[in-house]
Amino acid sequence: MMPLIAGGILAITTSAFAQGSLTPPPGAPMPTMKSLSQIEPRTPISYEEYYIGAPGSFYLTTNLTGASAANPYGIWIASDNVTIDLNGFTIQGAAGSHHGIYIYGSHTNITICNGIITGWGWDGISFNYPSMPPQSVVLANLTITGNTGNGIAVGNGYVISNCSIQNNGSVGIWVDGNGSQISGNTLFGNNAAYTSTSCGILLQGSNNRVEGNHVTGHASGYGIEYDYSTGTNNVIVKNSVVGNSPSNYSPGGGGNNDVGPIGTAASSTSPWANISK
Repeated sequence: MMPLIAGGILAITTSAFAQGSLTPPPGAPMPTMKSLSQIEPRTPISYEEYYIGAPGSFYLTTNLTGASAANPYGIWIASDNVTIDLNGFTIQGAAGSHHGIYIYGSHTNITICNGIITGWGWDGISFNYPSMPPQSVVLANLTITGNTGNGIAVGNGYVISNCSIQNNGSVGIWVDGNGSQISGNTLFGNNAAYTSTSCGILLQGSNNRVEGNHVTGHASGYGIEYDYSTGTNNVIVKNSVVGNSPSNYSPGGGGNNDVGPIGTAASSTSPWANISK
């Protein structure tokens, strides 16, 4: 808008710009916000004895506590293609309970990570052994402690890494399957029931790799036991195994297992050496 003076008369001129159509487009308005399933597409778990019977991604929203023997499992998996993020929470067992997490049947592609499993009447994580072992299971960043049975019972093609497995009544990691890799874990004080057949890591399967674990404080059992006649072609390298009874490593090493030299850090020259102290 500009003022103009012509012949002593003040005149005001205006200019206008074209405007868009005020008529709304046809059809219903589109949503502009994300749905809850888009923000968090995973399924929450908020109570114990949670049954998973279909593929999906799940996460804990709270600690789970087993109420009694009537609720024997913390989480029951009966499906392929399942991921469970414990999200920093604890799955706590009760008197008379069974397993913390139980995989039923030979299911495949399962991942469990990021939390604590403790106080269960049997194993921390288990399956219906010896038949139908699950396949391709990843266990990572877990603390598995104070369970009456084994810390973890392992089927076929497991990857277990960066886990702390302590003070369980029987074996820390029991490998009753084939083709698994057990690496970078800390095992302390398992075999709390003091039986001669229990130990830190027990290999009864074949073609497994045990590398870079620290195993200590297992009474009346070996640190790593690999001389079972049922276990063959296992690779055991770069582990540090200290202060176990009657020995850090099981003697012999039958079944064509490939075991790195066993010695002290000062005396071992092989990059594949297992340390014993």
